[in-house]
Amino acid sequence: MKIYQFPTFRVETQLFHSPGAGYDGGLTAGGAQFITPEPGGFGVLEIQPAIIDTEWDAPLASWIMSKVSGQIFRVRLAPSPQIAYSKKRGMMAVPWNNGQSWSNQEEWDGDFTAIMSAGQLKGSVVMQFDLTGVGPIVSPGHVVGHAYESYLIDEITYEGDIGTAIVSPPLRRDVYVGDNCYLRPWFTGRISNGADIRSAYNNLGHVKPGNIVLQEAIV
Repeated sequence: MKIYQFPTFRVETQLFHSPGAGYDGGLTAGGAQFITPEPGGFGVLEIQPAIIDTEWDAPLASWIMSKVSGQIFRVRLAPSPQIAYSKKRGMMAVPWNNGQSWSNQEEWDGDFTAIMSAGQLKGSVVMQFDLTGVGPIVSPGHVVGHAYESYLIDEITYEGDIGTAIVSPPLRRDVYVGDNCYLRPWFTGRISNGADIRSAYNNLGHVKPGNIVLQEAIV
């Protein structure tokens, strides 16, 4: 199965969320509604690209607007408040070995990767990872990743730098001790709103695609 790499557009807005399922229990005589949450759900990634002004060099917006027939993409989430390590970027930067910054006057820094400290079976909603090096920076609402899937942190407790989290959606594959836990994860999905993202070029060759909604693809 072909999996395409999603272009690295500049992003205006981004949100990962995990819609769940619920069982409607109806209404009581007093009018109270009962809805029972069910385990499960799936991942959704919404991306609003900024205006793209590089199409003369590589018309990737044109390309992405044609890939709306079920093609699968692998997307690296952009730094945002949902990405726990975003607030650390620059605080742990590393310059060239001669002490100089890059030509854009910014330091180099990598995206921290935690390590899974406990094994879990596919379908579990528990994830345990070791954050030694950055400390307990992951909170409910952050997004972490294993392999090429993203998971929303619903709850988390710590023992030192070891975090034990409840995540959504459930794990898509078995987790082994020593696996990487990405604090800036990947997402694998299909564009679900192709008609909404198409946009025409202006007279300068600039284009701004509409909000892109990717539904999780399990591969």
